[in-house]
Amino acid sequence: MSRWRNNGGWNKTHGTVENIPRIDSFEAAEVGYDGVLFALRDNCPTLVLDCWRDITYAPDRDIETVEVRHPKDGWSRTIELSRKANGYGGSQAFFLCPGCGRRVRYLYQVGAAFLCRKCSRLNYRSQQETRSDSMYFYHKGVNLVEKLLDTWPRVRPDGFGFCAWIPERPRYMHQTTYGKYLRRFAKYQDQHQRRQLEDMARLLRIFK
Repeated sequence: MSRWRNNGGWNKTHGTVENIPRIDSFEAAEVGYDGVLFALRDNCPTLVLDCWRDITYAPDRDIETVEVRHPKDGWSRTIELSRKANGYGGSQAFFLCPGCGRRVRYLYQVGAAFLCRKCSRLNYRSQQETRSDSMYFYHKGVNLVEKLLDTWPRVRPDGFGFCAWIPERPRYMHQTTYGKYLRRFAKYQDQHQRRQLEDMARLLRIFK
């Protein structure tokens, strides 16, 4: 009798970032004086927040903030942004987590607060999966695309379409860097496809 692999997987008592609404500092930095900000969960909009961006000029340090307000419940939160040079003559904005002060791109909604992943005690779904899970390498590839390539199609590929999909090169990313990430991504595709074939072969043996 074949045995299922059972290694990996931890902290399953924690929530996962894919299931918690989050806001993106890259989007927040583009909001004008009066706008909206989408809270995403598993890359799907779950809430539209009213958003205002403001800059307080001071001799020692200009303070850039965004204020987000729940349109129905009425609560609001003010979050500071921190700018970092992006190497192209401009800058990229990141949130300063209200809990720990770290510079982060995403903040996750915990009740009426927005905190970083560590302060929210959240893990990635892949951290809670075992290597025996059929979609383990699929989620590893998903995380790579979202974190390093910063791109994703409007409709996320399923487990079969994932094997044939090639992420686009982000604007301004050097071709060498893009190729390095694509090679890593291709390894996850190959491992996912191999796992699919193993699972199908296992099922065929079971139903013989």
